[in-house]
Amino acid sequence: MNSTGAPFSDIWWNLRQLRHAPASWTWAMLVIAIHALVAAFGGPNQTPVGAWFMALGLNREGIAAGKIWQLLSYALLHGNAWHAAVNALFVLLLGSRIERIMGSRTMVKATLVGILGGAIGHLLLAPDGPLLVGLSGGCVGLLLLLTTLSPDSRMLPLFVSARNLGIGILIAEFIFVLIDPALGLPIASVLGKFLVSHGWGGCFQMGHACHLGGGVAGWAYGRGLLRVPRRLVKSC
Repeated sequence: MNSTGAPFSDIWWNLRQLRHAPASWTWAMLVIAIHALVAAFGGPNQTPVGAWFMALGLNREGIAAGKIWQLLSYALLHGNAWHAAVNALFVLLLGSRIERIMGSRTMVKATLVGILGGAIGHLLLAPDGPLLVGLSGGCVGLLLLLTTLSPDSRMLPLFVSARNLGIGILIAEFIFVLIDPALGLPIASVLGKFLVSHGWGGCFQMGHACHLGGGVAGWAYGRGLLRVPRRLVKSC
């Protein structure tokens, strides 16, 4: 996020703060390390990695069978190197801002809240399909926390207010959830089928329900933090 002053000076300030973001680096390195291990064993479609994905990835059948850990563990796995790299970058850039503003503990809590919110969103709203994996719910949760804590800031590179960016993301994800042809909603799916027929079917391979759930969770967490009174003087 960018508030006032020269945009490029703020970019360098954002990069410098990465040196003081231990929790963000830990999340990012954990994502990369786990995916490197997955790749070393041949990827999700190979033994024994396929069994890891079945045990740790999120789906309704797993939760119904009592695999409650999937509500969090799905975020540690990624489908490919690009997926892992993008999420690691996002958690690093967004998380470091939160660590700078609110501290490492809040950053870790916010990531977990986003992951859990993403899992709930997926279980409630997504059509049946492949396992859900990835840290995207946590990343969107971090983003919505930032936009909630500092709604009047400007967000690079779009130069829109954080408030409008947060609202826009939630609306966009909600629309993509509704128009997913696999969900089969009578009117909304017409638009989804139109996008698929014009080569945009890849849009529905992303976990929009997870993103929506993670974003709502991050927003709610931010609203809760804003309501907590901060004591400026410690009495004795």
